[in-house]
Amino acid sequence: MQQILTIIRKIELVIATAAFALMVVVAFLDVALRETTGTGLDGAREAAVLLMILLVMSGFGLATASGRQLRPRFADNLLPAAWQPGLQRFGDLLSAMIFAMLGVLALFFVAESIYLREATPVLRIPSWLIQMVFPLAFGQAMLRHLVYFARPELKPFDNIEIMAAKVSRQEPHS
Repeated sequence: MQQILTIIRKIELVIATAAFALMVVVAFLDVALRETTGTGLDGAREAAVLLMILLVMSGFGLATASGRQLRPRFADNLLPAAWQPGLQRFGDLLSAMIFAMLGVLALFFVAESIYLREATPVLRIPSWLIQMVFPLAFGQAMLRHLVYFARPELKPFDNIEIMAAKVSRQEPHS
């Protein structure tokens, strides 16, 4: 199962890196052309937005994989500490179910775009090609949380938990 998580993380990392690099190149070329010729790169803004969607959705998975995702913490200490392992497993199962539902809804969204033959306004790229990032990202998140449910030792520590542990081990300055 660790191999599955590693493969998913590497795929997300490659997508995020490529999307960011391409976004920077497109923005640079647009500005350079605008400054030198007075006319920017056709479709640059739309391309940058589409690349940002890829970047954000792959970054969503990378944040979860590294334990740095945003989550509400208001109820963390409401229940006994002894219950925490079970509650965390339940949370991963619930998260997997939510991501499965979102993935199915996203697939309906993509299917409708295919049916309607929708395309982006400027570049005329079929919309479903970009929209596929949503069911894929939600599917990867579902798979990741199912692995965390089945094998909790593979789940990364929450970044705040790590920082709190480091702070509690430090001795006060005299």
